[in-house]
Order: sequence, then C-alpha cells, then structure tokens
Amino acid sequence: MQPAVLLLLPLLPQFSLLRLAIAAAAAADTNGNGTSGTCTPARCGDLNITYPFSIAGVQPKYCGFPVFALTCDGGRAYLRGTFRENLYSVRSIAYDNYSLVVAVETTFPAGSETCHIPDFNVSSSLALFPFNISRTNKNLVFLYNCALRRGKPLTPPCANHTLGAYYNLSDERPEEVGKPPQWLPENCSYVTVPARDELPGMEPTRDYERLISDGFKVEWPRKTECAQCRGRGGECRFVDLSFQCMCPDGKLCPDSPSRGTRGIIKIGSGVAAALLLLIILAALSLVITLHYKRRKRKRSASLAGLIRDGDGTPLASLRKEFSMTASPRTHIFTYEELDQATDGFSDERELGVGGFGTVYKGIMRDGSTVAVKRLYKNSYKSVEQFQNEVEILSRLRHPNLVTLYGCTSPHSSRDLLLVYEFVPNGTLADHLHGARSSPETTPPLPWPVRLGIAVETASALDYLHTVEPRQVVHRDVKSNNILLDEAFHVKVADFGLSRLFPAHATHVSTAPQGTPGYVDPMYHQCYQLTDKSDVYSFGVVLVELISSKPAVDMSRAGADVNLANLAVSTIQSCEIGRLVDPRIGYGADAETKRTVDVVAEVAFRCLQPEQDVRPPISEVLETLRRAQGVEKDGCAAKVVKDDGELVVKKSRDGSPDSVMCQWKSPSTTAHNSS
Repeated sequence: MQPAVLLLLPLLPQFSLLRLAIAAAAAADTNGNGTSGTCTPARCGDLNITYPFSIAGVQPKYCGFPVFALTCDGGRAYLRGTFRENLYSVRSIAYDNYSLVVAVETTFPAGSETCHIPDFNVSSSLALFPFNISRTNKNLVFLYNCALRRGKPLTPPCANHTLGAYYNLSDERPEEVGKPPQWLPENCSYVTVPARDELPGMEPTRDYERLISDGFKVEWPRKTECAQCRGRGGECRFVDLSFQCMCPDGKLCPDSPSRGTRGIIKIGSGVAAALLLLIILAALSLVITLHYKRRKRKRSASLAGLIRDGDGTPLASLRKEFSMTASPRTHIFTYEELDQATDGFSDERELGVGGFGTVYKGIMRDGSTVAVKRLYKNSYKSVEQFQNEVEILSRLRHPNLVTLYGCTSPHSSRDLLLVYEFVPNGTLADHLHGARSSPETTPPLPWPVRLGIAVETASALDYLHTVEPRQVVHRDVKSNNILLDEAFHVKVADFGLSRLFPAHATHVSTAPQGTPGYVDPMYHQCYQLTDKSDVYSFGVVLVELISSKPAVDMSRAGADVNLANLAVSTIQSCEIGRLVDPRIGYGADAETKRTVDVVAEVAFRCLQPEQDVRPPISEVLETLRRAQGVEKDGCAAKVVKDDGELVVKKSRDGSPDSVMCQWKSPSTTAHNSS
C-alpha cells in the first residue's frame, strides 16, 4: 500500500464526522437553530442583564453579543475574555446611553501584601473589546521603580518613595496622555488607569484606592436595531453572526434574515469545506508519494512541531505558557493586534535584524509605541530564545533593563512574537562605530556620556548577577545589545542566550555561545560559563567606549583584528593614547585623561584570560562610579544639543537625567580577585 494511502486512512472517520456536521446544520435549520428558548433578563447582584449583554451559563448564548458575555460570580458581574480571570467587574450598566462602569478588580502586590495597584495599561487590555473609554474619565497615572524627587509619593498602604501617582487630563493631546511629565526621571515605569473622580477633593496620591474601586466609564457602539425591535414587542438576539428580532408570536420578524437562507448558506458552506478538504488531501497525497523515497521524516517546521520533545510531548517549559501566570506583568497579545501595530510587519517599520529574528516598530491601538521582535520560523533555536526571554525578562525589573510587555501565545499564534518597550535612540554600537557615528551627520558622544553609559550597563549586570533566587548570566553582552534612549540612558536587551544559575553554583557547563569578539576565551576553551564571562564581555564594551572601535575589524592587522587583544597589548605597553578616540579630549583635558585611564585599567582587568583573576561586576561598578564622581557632591554634566552638536553643560542640578562630570581619584585601586 502506498505511504500516502496509509497516511490518509486515519482521516477517513473525519469524512463521516463532516457528513454528520452537514446533516446537523440542516437539522438545526429545521429546528430553528436551537434558539427556541427565551431571553428573559437575568439578575447578577443589583444588575439587570439583557441584550447586548448576557450571563454565560445562565442565559442562552444568542441572548447577547458574544464579546459582551459576562460572568456572574458571588453576586458580581465580570467581563469575560480578559487576559486574567475576573479582571474587570461591572459596577453599573446604563442601557439608555450605551455605557457601563467597570473597575479593575484583579491587582498585584506592589511591594507588600497590603499595597495593590494595577500593573498594566487599561486601554491596551480592553483593546479586544468594542468599548471606547469615555472622555469624561481622568487618566490616573501610577509610577514605580524610580526615585521620586519631586511631586508626592503615594500615602499608605503604598507609602514608598518609588511609587507615585498623578492625573494626566484626558483633554490633553492623545499622544501625551499617560506619559509622565518632564519633572520625573526618564527611567520610571508607569501605567494608566481611567478614573471617574466624581467626588470633590479627591487626590491621586491619597485616594488612589477609592479612585480605582469606583471604576471608570466605557461606552459601546450605538445601534438602534434592538431599541426598534423592543418597540414593537420583539426580543433581541444575536444568531449566526447577525442581529435578529424575534416577534411575540415566536417567529422571526419580517426584517430579520430568513432561516431558509441561513440554512442554505450553512449547508453550502459545509459542502464547500468538504470539497476543499478533498482537494487538499489529494494534493498532499501526491506530494508525499513523490518525496517519500528520497526524504526521511524530518522535524516539523510548524510551531507545533518546534515546541515538542522527541517523544512528541510538549516541552516541559512550554506546557504552561512558560509559567506566565507567575508573572502578572506578562501580557498575552494576539497576532492580529501586533500585525496591525506593525503595519503588516512592513519593511518601513523594521528597526533591526538579529541572529534569531527581526525587530519592528509597533504603534498600538492606544497610541503607545512598542518594539516587536518576530522570531524566525523553522528554527528550534528561535523557540528556545522565545522561552528564555519570557522566562527571564518577566522576572526582572531594573531601570537599565529593557522591559518585556508581553508576547503571543506559543500555542495559538501563527508566529512567535515578543513585545518590548520602545527605546528610540538606537544602540551603543550605532553611536560608536555604526550608522549614527558619522561625523558629517552626528557629533561624537562626549566622554561624560560614555562614562555614564558604562556605569548604567555595569549597574544592570550587577543586578543580574545578584538577583534572587537565581542569578542571571546574560551571555551576550555587547554594544549592539545596549540600547539608548533620547537622554542616553541604558537599556540592556536581548536575553535569548541568557542562563539562570542554580543557587550556590559556581559555573554551568554548556556549549559556548555568544558573539565573536565578546566571548570569554576560558568559556570558549573549557565550556564553563560563569558570571565572569559577562565581565569579560563588558571589558570589551569598555574598550569600545574608549576607542570607538568595533570588537572585530578584519581591516586591523594580525591579532589586533580582535579589539580585546589590541587593548591588552596597548595598555600593557602604556600606549593608551594610541587606543583612545582622539575626539573625546584625552590629550586636551587632564580630568578626562585621568578618568579614561581608570576605565582603561578596569577594562584591562576584565579582559584577563583567567576567569578567577577578573574582578566581580560589583567591584567594576564601584570603581566606575567613583570615576564618575557619584560619591562626591560634584557638578552634573547635562547633555544638550547646541547648533546640532552634543554639548556637556555643568550645573548643580542633581537630576538623574544627568551624568556626573567631576572625577574623584581613588587613593588605591584594588587588584585582588574574587
């Protein structure tokens, strides 16, 4: 028997099922589509539930618009189909003006068991519903994970200097709604929650719990068809994707779609589906027969095949959507909304191309800008990276780490998509030796800015290496993975190769991975990954900041092709001036020379071939901060543009949007290792 026939045998029962489905469609038409029950209004607590709403499990499905089906739990109604169960409670419904009041019900503890504030933008979470958030609401903005030097932090139970709130009025320009004011630090995370604020004297920092619990007003599209139906004593229903008006005599009103037409359409659709299936199976049979003898069965190129072990069972780490329920901040997006946000993943929206996928700029329905990474198909490595990014980034929160907003479901989406915060100013590599480094178009980064970038990157790595309960080794630290915002603050990105370390482990034995020019040579030789592997890679980044040279350059001679080799030999021979970018003022300013020398010495120690000789990243961070002058009350250097050039201006402003320009020479520099 032909192999194609063998493959088709298991499908034969499906033809019988298809025939039964067609017969059932005809029978359903004969019996009135199973809509013989009535749609008597139901009660849930104090709410009267009727069309376009319905209560799932209490009223027939056709008694309301499908998206407006509600859950009644404990005398309270909730919207269904939200990304968390019972996320929005319905407080009131005004059928006459097509509006309802909903409140965020499911929240997460922000710092303690008693402090509960939302962790997501409401407008994004309601994007799948045909609701419009009423312009009568105010926008209550919560800020967290940053030091609030001005404005009022939240009062108890959320009293914390890193948590704050303020109003952003809805009559501002749409692109500004939900964005923090200029006086707040750039690295703040924030979420926006609509609030009615109907009581006088309500203050966001004091009355935030009341404002959340009072809810906000949303509106649904105004359609008069149901009002007209009820005007003549009819009952409103939604059957077969269309509105129906059932007259008092139990029959369809004259202006509703006829049953006969619907039955013909359903039966015709079933027959067409059967014919289409036969054509597809015939084509499949032909392809399998032609290729069976010269091709063995290979791993499935589909997403379903990629996420299964060799025995056909789902990967353990993917069985529960990467345990995303453990991280309340990881939102599940649909493929359709991200396809729309990226304009169909158009080339004009492309931000960059990496080893595992392409990154696009996306504009969400609420106007917010995101970065969408679309991982390559037919690659098991892409699935591993998807798993790694979700598992690791969803656990981490640091102002210098890129924020993962969410992803698509690996089980229901046609593509693996990751959604991050949008960082608008390119990568560090772009500014040092890439597209943004041309002197004709962009001035070079001043040395204080470069030093600030070094400090913030080291701070992010120090957080990764000390985070509890399991430290993280990034494994791909490089200038292309250091993103910069408009104020040149750092966002470390791309955790596809990262590893979670078991508690108290000194190393992990694994095959070397990373980018040439940045990979720890001891890791490459001995297959032992440690946190000192990140220290080595960061040493290469420090040399890039000093020299503006790429990590690998085939135009350099001999061993100098590798920037790490060039730096070690140059620093050892006391010829740092030959390595330094002359545009940063190394030979013209004594203070710049001293700080560059300190950073060069740190880089030299990071680039030692033996892992045990390299300093821990905490020591590197401390030395860089001392070089930056953070511990001394010095002058701040703000980066501003003056006639197209980047200028460093000194001031006494202690804003975190500035970098410190005054350098304090350490009395000693430790050379011991840990």
